Amino acid sequence: MNFFTSVQLRILKTSWIPVLIVCVIQKSADSIFPSILSLSIGTQYAIFLALATLGMVIWEAVIKKDVKQFGVLAFVGLLAFGLQFVLNEFLKANNSQQNTSLIYYFNSFAVLLVIIITRFYLNGMSDKIGAAVLAAAIYFVIPKTGSPTGGIPIGWLNASGLWIEVVKSLAFVLTTFGTFISYYSIIFLTENSFRWPAFFIKLQSRIQTISGWEYFFIFLAIWFVYMGSIGELTYLMANFFEGTVLPFVVTAFIIFKLLLAVLCVYSLAGLLRNIVTSRAVTTGEYNPWLIVMHYIPVINIAAVIKLLFADDKPAIAEEHAALYLEADRHAAQQAMIIAGITVTVYNIYHMLTAPTGLGLPVIGLLGALYLLKIFAYIKLRSSRTYLLLVIALNVATILFALNEQLVLSLAFLYLYYYLMQELFYPKLEIEDTIKVTDPEAGDIFTHTA
Repeated sequence: MNFFTSVQLRILKTSWIPVLIVCVIQKSADSIFPSILSLSIGTQYAIFLALATLGMVIWEAVIKKDVKQFGVLAFVGLLAFGLQFVLNEFLKANNSQQNTSLIYYFNSFAVLLVIIITRFYLNGMSDKIGAAVLAAAIYFVIPKTGSPTGGIPIGWLNASGLWIEVVKSLAFVLTTFGTFISYYSIIFLTENSFRWPAFFIKLQSRIQTISGWEYFFIFLAIWFVYMGSIGELTYLMANFFEGTVLPFVVTAFIIFKLLLAVLCVYSLAGLLRNIVTSRAVTTGEYNPWLIVMHYIPVINIAAVIKLLFADDKPAIAEEHAALYLEADRHAAQQAMIIAGITVTVYNIYHMLTAPTGLGLPVIGLLGALYLLKIFAYIKLRSSRTYLLLVIALNVATILFALNEQLVLSLAFLYLYYYLMQELFYPKLEIEDTIKVTDPEAGDIFTHTA
């Protein structure tokens, strides 16, 4: 294996089992435990959150058949969540609402940190507590909705019909699965990075060998967190700019969470590109169309399935580099240019015919930007400068719209930038030229952790 050990991969492959157990218990809790309905919504949420977290943590011990780890993690988890609940109830009665919310937030992080430190300690990493802190911090701050809108749009369903419950249940299962996969991916990648310092270079390179299942789980985690970050940004920005005067502490906290969401978007776009490209060269067929499909929601399901089950073709890094740089991208380039021009022409048509409420000077300025964008698309192959111009003009026209899809549009434009770089100006970075030697026997890839 290249990114996960065999045990780690087995945990990821079987993670659907605890997901199913947690979802069934939560959905049928009112039938199994009728008394739970008498509890407040906040208390019910805390119980289900503790259940899901414990399910994630102890499943690793179940797969390893480690009774000691199972017992210790279960005990520490129950104790930590129990103390958190008692403290939260105390704070609720003795503090203001805004202070209580902030303390809840950091109290929740403390609980997660204790559990993950215990997990790392039990896996022989007592000398690398920094790894546990980093993994806990990353997992804690990532959005866990997996939706760029902050939820699943169900307005098109008949509210009185059965389908709305089916969609809600399916969305809940998928969100829980995405959360579990994100947790395991963060924990395992962090652990492996600290056990083997050269490992981190693999994540920064786009021509590393990566197996189908490794690619699948890492891609799923990245996409889940990236989409969730878009939804988080949209929600936070709406709160921040709604005009309500907020206390300084709350404002600072919102800005802090905004920065974390921006950091997720910023860091994950490149990692997504690296994982997809690495898998493509590992299969021995760098297909630009398949790369494009990865960036189109829903359609990317077919692309992921294709690369997941494609056969690996063993090759050295130099062969991967040659395949990557020499791939024929001409047809895909043409398609992207035509698509860009077509969308721009439609935008001009819409601006001139739809009642946008824009004044003549603004329409003139937008029209000039659109025409300049068409010119930049036509010249896209000439220089990387035109690629940057296309992106800049897209940013400008998106900002002009200032609608509720602003963050969504900008986030996908950021992905689009990486895609266009791959199609028009592929190049290798310093991380791609460093030869990473696989670990020797006895190193992390033979370690049971």
